[in-house]
Amino acid sequence: MSWARNITWAAAFAMLAGCTLPQEQADPARDPVAPARVQQEKLFDLSPQQAPRPAKMMLDVPIISQKPELHNGCEVTSLAMLLRHAGQNVDKRVLAEQVPKDPEPLVKEQGDIKEWGDPNIGFVGDMTGVRKGFAVYNKPLEKLLRRYMGERTVNLTGASYQALLDQVAAGRPVVIWATGDFQLPTEWESWYKDGKKVVAPFDEHAVLLVGYDETYAYVNDPLTGAKQQKVAHKALESSWTALGKQAISYQ
Repeated sequence: MSWARNITWAAAFAMLAGCTLPQEQADPARDPVAPARVQQEKLFDLSPQQAPRPAKMMLDVPIISQKPELHNGCEVTSLAMLLRHAGQNVDKRVLAEQVPKDPEPLVKEQGDIKEWGDPNIGFVGDMTGVRKGFAVYNKPLEKLLRRYMGERTVNLTGASYQALLDQVAAGRPVVIWATGDFQLPTEWESWYKDGKKVVAPFDEHAVLLVGYDETYAYVNDPLTGAKQQKVAHKALESSWTALGKQAISYQ
């Protein structure tokens, strides 16, 4: 989802689905925990011996909605779809319980967030929507994926957009972080966690990349319930890049 710039931040936060995060052009030294600087572990590299990527591909991955149980659970719901495709029948609510959490309480002053958790450590806030909730980034979600897929787990964070398409061409969907409307993020906020500044776009979202052709990428969107929703390559790549090029899959 996204909110117009003339809407107050307080109203935007009240509508937060926990599945949205934009990205400003921040200085790594100034903002050490911004989404663009998520920790990287293992990048996916296309082998020179691999056959050329086909012009189009579509994976038939059943859609799972994050609603109504997981108001802010786009990441774990996207992961549930990926695991189902990989042959692991895991419920999204089980994943919501198992995903690492950062229990740091929300501290506000005069309506502004002053302190909260770090999504690079674990899910921030409440995933159900009963209380304020935000998101979780690739490293904690990779840890959860590794629980089921072991060494088959691949962290694609920092790889090229073409590498994501190569992964889909190989028959494996990819959880990616973007924005709810697949445009550049517009609603940024910042707070501190143990003295480190966290810079967060509140229109962050996670979806499952399941297909592509020459013009569009196709995603399963757990928030809208849309299966194989088409998104222009340029829009998706720009949105994904703004969220720090975060992506996880398996091999």
